[in-house]
Amino acid sequence: MIALHLELPYGSFRKSFARSFAETYPLPPPATVYGMLLSLVGEYFRKRHEGVRLAFAYKKLPQIATTLRKLSRYKYGVPSKQSSLGNAPDFVETLCEIEFLCWIDSSQERTAIEDANQSNTLEQRLQTVLTKPEDVNRRGVLCLGLSDDAVNSVSLCDRYDGDWHRLLPSDSGSMELPVWVDHVGAAHTRWRRFEFEETASPIIVPPGTSEWAWTEINDPRLS
Repeated sequence: MIALHLELPYGSFRKSFARSFAETYPLPPPATVYGMLLSLVGEYFRKRHEGVRLAFAYKKLPQIATTLRKLSRYKYGVPSKQSSLGNAPDFVETLCEIEFLCWIDSSQERTAIEDANQSNTLEQRLQTVLTKPEDVNRRGVLCLGLSDDAVNSVSLCDRYDGDWHRLLPSDSGSMELPVWVDHVGAAHTRWRRFEFEETASPIIVPPGTSEWAWTEINDPRLS
């Protein structure tokens, strides 16, 4: 298990059912964070690290700003509509001042089960890219969400100084976030409910306990 500390000034995570008014999820969805981690290690195959488990804690609940900006519609399969109607100004919600910890555990990853030395798990690849970036082949700016939502910093974290709000998986939680997104249609998109701790506290109990379960990333079509 490793932990990463991430900061970015803003990010927009459009709700799956949002239409003309681009509402954002209140926190970066696990599915989006997983995609960012794949980008960080230069992985283009989304299913490559299925089974990896993630956990999250936030410095604070980000504030939401509403701005007027160009919004792209009809992205998939309708080029005629995209060219004439696809890009138009509309209101977009954006999260501001996002700072969080992300724990990554590859012990249940398919790669870890098939490869005894676990040299190619997401956990190991993240350690490599952050300690020996010259050994990794990747391109582009690291973003979380849209292509202009650049990550300010990402670093390995072995100390959790200060107080944090944990994001706890809970069947009765008040927040629902996607953990796997079907980008063509929505039949295979999967959500999970979470509870965001209202009171910040020091991180004492690690993820993986009965109190703080992992969020596992899996394609539902292969489950």
